[in-house]
Amino acid sequence: MADQKKKITRLKTQYASEKNREQERMKAVEEKRRRGLSRRLTALAAVGILFTIIASVTLISQWSMLEAKKEERNSLEIEIKELQAEEIELKQEIENYNDIDYIAEIARRDYYLTKPGETLFKVPAQQQSD
Repeated sequence: MADQKKKITRLKTQYASEKNREQERMKAVEEKRRRGLSRRLTALAAVGILFTIIASVTLISQWSMLEAKKEERNSLEIEIKELQAEEIELKQEIENYNDIDYIAEIARRDYYLTKPGETLFKVPAQQQSD
């Protein structure tokens, strides 16, 4: 069969040459379409990758910011508890300073004041022996 194809001669007519040109033109158009499709798909993939990168960076930065805010909130909650405890102590101190007996005790202890007819004796502090 291969021998028979070699023996066939092609006609060099105007019709045959027009057909060959038409086929070549169709191949060129098809090749151009394929290149265009390839370029469009490459551009679409690049845009998709760029979008994915931007979305990932945004999500990671938001996640880290959220974690920082959680840590800040925890530290502020601890500070609030400490301030509330201090407030309770200060309220107790206010109540104590409104009590006459407490004020008298502080005056005796810190300022060595006495009531009329009282005598104050200062005893040295006992030393602990090891």
